[in-house]
Amino acid sequence: RDNEVQVGDAIFDLIENLDISNVPTNKVSLAGLDQKDLNEMISDALCLYPRISKSLSDIVFQKTKGNPFFVLEFMKSLQSRGLLQYDSSQKRWVWNEDAIRAEEITDNVLYLLSKKMNQLSDEMQILLKVMACFGTSTNESVFEYLSKSPQYSGILDELEGAISVGFVVEDGVHVYKFAHDKVREAAYDLIPDSERKQFHYNLGKVLHSICDGNDVGDTILVIATQINHGRDFILKDDELCLPIVKLNMSAGKMSIDSCRHKTAYAYLEVASSLLPNDHWESHYDISLRLGFMMASAANSSCKYNDAEMILRRILKEARCTKDKLPSYFLLSQILQAQGKVVDAYSTCSSILTQLGETIPETVEPVEAVATIRETLRKYDEVYGDDWLGKKMEDYTLRYVVRFYAQMNTSAFFFKVPHIISYFVCKAVELSLNNGVCQHTPLSLLQLANVVIRSGSNASFAHRIAKNAMTLSERFDSTDQMAELNLTFYNAVGHLECFQLGAQRLRVCFESALSSGNANIGFFCAVQSFNFSIFSGEKELGSLLKEIDYYLHLLETYKSEVSKKYTLCSRATISLLIDKGEETSIETKEYQGDISDPGNKFLDTYYCQQVFRNFWLGYDERCRHFAQKAFARIRGTYLYHIITFYYGLNLIDILKKKVNATRQKEVEEIIESMKVTVTLADSNIRNKLELLQAEMHGLGTHHQEAVALFKAAIASAKKSRFIHEQGLACERAGFYHKKMGCAQDALVYFQQAHSCYKEWGSIVKVDAIQKELDRFSSIGTMILYKNERCCDK
Repeated sequence: RDNEVQVGDAIFDLIENLDISNVPTNKVSLAGLDQKDLNEMISDALCLYPRISKSLSDIVFQKTKGNPFFVLEFMKSLQSRGLLQYDSSQKRWVWNEDAIRAEEITDNVLYLLSKKMNQLSDEMQILLKVMACFGTSTNESVFEYLSKSPQYSGILDELEGAISVGFVVEDGVHVYKFAHDKVREAAYDLIPDSERKQFHYNLGKVLHSICDGNDVGDTILVIATQINHGRDFILKDDELCLPIVKLNMSAGKMSIDSCRHKTAYAYLEVASSLLPNDHWESHYDISLRLGFMMASAANSSCKYNDAEMILRRILKEARCTKDKLPSYFLLSQILQAQGKVVDAYSTCSSILTQLGETIPETVEPVEAVATIRETLRKYDEVYGDDWLGKKMEDYTLRYVVRFYAQMNTSAFFFKVPHIISYFVCKAVELSLNNGVCQHTPLSLLQLANVVIRSGSNASFAHRIAKNAMTLSERFDSTDQMAELNLTFYNAVGHLECFQLGAQRLRVCFESALSSGNANIGFFCAVQSFNFSIFSGEKELGSLLKEIDYYLHLLETYKSEVSKKYTLCSRATISLLIDKGEETSIETKEYQGDISDPGNKFLDTYYCQQVFRNFWLGYDERCRHFAQKAFARIRGTYLYHIITFYYGLNLIDILKKKVNATRQKEVEEIIESMKVTVTLADSNIRNKLELLQAEMHGLGTHHQEAVALFKAAIASAKKSRFIHEQGLACERAGFYHKKMGCAQDALVYFQQAHSCYKEWGSIVKVDAIQKELDRFSSIGTMILYKNERCCDK
């Protein structure tokens, strides 16, 4: 309702976010009644002709702006005060125009509501005041608790009366709410400004005295909110401080559990303010627990500086290393989220050293390879029910495994691969030797990633990754599921369905954000973008809107590393849509130090460059970036994507000029894909068939080429790779055109046009349209008048 909701209201942010996320919404603007409609309504209500009621409706419109709720209240007010009454002698309603016009009534009729409320009984006014303190709605259980106190013993009896006068309505089962937000505003105005804090505080104290020690569910949030209005009163009563600290800690814990992190931080901040100055000495356990909860809530609310400050205070005051472990770990996560990966790594390295682990500065590649080999041998030897049934009991050792996993995540962004491999193996060996814990699955997934990147045994890596995900189900690993899925798809994503991976990672983003781990959540989003782009899983325009929504969120969450990856994906999509002519934004793709082997952003950057340059037809640039990428991404899902496009790129060169070296390169790519397709049929088969079709087309194997083009199109369609279906159609069209099969070529180009349109690439649609336009020219049709069909 435009006349009630002002610009800047949260509803507009919600609508914008839904639009950006491509969520269908219907916007219904509820304007007030216009003068004509209002007159008809009053005419019907008073059973008068519209020409008679018009003088009254004009005044009502002037006073209420046509708001139906305000109209109703205004008319009731006129009737109750005798300014509108039924005249028996005239047998019709009559009114005093001059008196009504002279009424000094504000546009939002708060005056009317307040005046009406002041005429109610003291008991009903108390009910309205209490409800106003609780907000727009109140659960019946709260009234039941209050009714147990002498002060509010009759409050339940007043509910029916409040409903009958129209101020309160039932909202579902056992929930009551104000009929309008203006009613709540008028009810709150019954409490003088100078008395509001005291009223809230007293209300909270009554509830606390009744509910203390009982399981009252989320009513505890109501109690804490009311009492916290009187923080100044609490500080004057030393005996009351500690119980209210515990109350707010309970409210904070409940808010964290329901993913309301900013609300949790507010409760915990109040709790902290009520502790004495010497609380680390006098209330150590509470201080330790409260501090960590505050840091967690601050981190989840993007208050990174506050979280880091709280954690460093804990690390200073905590009495033993064991008490510091959770804070060290959260600190490393916060540093990681801010892109301070070296500091995060150093934090993990430091605490691991304190816990007795040896963390070498460098590791020789030969030593890393030997360690991997021994770890895999031992894994193959011990994996089974006996090992899975053996739990790691040592609390500190479990944290050692956890810190290794976190350190490896940080090291990924700046350390060379063989160092990461060495530490991954150390973490896995701790579980192999001492039993499994909730952090073992992540270590195993990191091991699978190491195996994949070594290019040694994809099948074994896939088995390790699958076993890790199965193992995670044995533990309550809900808070780790986003990171587990991220690592799983990063390691063996090319062996799983790309579309399902993209969808699963989106879900993980939402769950990670809700649970407060925004850093992992955004990396899940980054990975989902890659899967979507490379698999054609989503229409490009929709994907661009989705990415812009994430960039909007990143303005709040301040994850610069994720932002860099996201902008890279956005640039690719923008170029694929229209070469960035209408869809680009002002930004610069920052590559970092291109000579640094630990610069993992280059893995994605080079692969995105290969992808975008292939589709835009920039052959030299495509080949240039592919050769750069191959040195970095061996074995990963990116490797198999880039190999395919690089292979097609080489074939295009061979079409222009025969080159034995490049032909052999393509043949090696095809042989490699024949192995991979046995592990990942849905992702690889269409690519293999298209490469084979093109190679057959270079020679004289025409029937084989035609059959493989058809197979590639069918496989791409089955895997829902709409862009690669279009690509196979396009290349089949050019092949048939070369062979003089005009009708077949035309059909394939039309199919390609349809696929590219569905994909959302204006660039490719326009390119194919040019080919189709050639078929409509007389000259082209003459050229193909003696066409022969390649299928015959």
